[in-house]
Amino acid sequence: MNTKLSGAQLVLVPIQRVGRNYLPFVEYIDHKLIKYIDFCPADLLPDTDEQGCPTSQDLFITIFDERGTQELHRNLPLDRLNYISTLGTRQPIFNKVNLTASYIDCQDGNLVGKTVALVFWYDLPNYSSRNTSDTLLMDSISVPITNIIRYNQLPDIDRLTGKRFRKILLGTPTTTPDLNQCVSPLNMYSCYLTLQKGAYKVLSNVPIALLYQLQMLDKSEFQNIIFDLQSSYITIGGAGTATAADFVGKYIFFNVQYEG
Repeated sequence: MNTKLSGAQLVLVPIQRVGRNYLPFVEYIDHKLIKYIDFCPADLLPDTDEQGCPTSQDLFITIFDERGTQELHRNLPLDRLNYISTLGTRQPIFNKVNLTASYIDCQDGNLVGKTVALVFWYDLPNYSSRNTSDTLLMDSISVPITNIIRYNQLPDIDRLTGKRFRKILLGTPTTTPDLNQCVSPLNMYSCYLTLQKGAYKVLSNVPIALLYQLQMLDKSEFQNIIFDLQSSYITIGGAGTATAADFVGKYIFFNVQYEG
């Protein structure tokens, strides 16, 4: 079973009632083979000032196959998709799914009005390829946060242009190797990464906390994706309502692994 990843898409599911709350249609992942789904505890969500859902308790997800006729997972506690609760052990999906037939069942009235953040990891052969080298190299990227409203562009690093990436790993140092202050680990839960190839968002609004990955390294390897760093970016959740002092002028640090 090929567990390598090609892309990811954040899906926001408003909890509007006790009972069933259906997932929205998302074109990016329609007809794609879904490998894993991660629940992401969040208070500040990207592109919206709606209140996120920081807990996966008392929430159950039912996932239907692509035709919407068979339940692949019925009443699965959302806590089983919470990467914090499971210590990085992911529940395999490995099917095409019908989002609009699938739903989250809420059993806690206190969660009504909040929004659940789910990341769908999928397979996309167009943007991935087989291994061409056994040599793997590591490098780093320090991303400056210049604002909390618009995109924070990744630096254009010549030595990483055209590289075939295997892993992107979030670091949580106090300062970067260049002695720039980093965003605090707590505030990183409000940061989202988009990585593009041309105009296509291969990773779209993925919470960077998912890339910490100390306990998910074996299930977080990309299929040799070539990203265009100069068109990729980080956004801060909350639609500009985050406190600028927590982010602006600070950095987010990643290590990247790629084929040598």
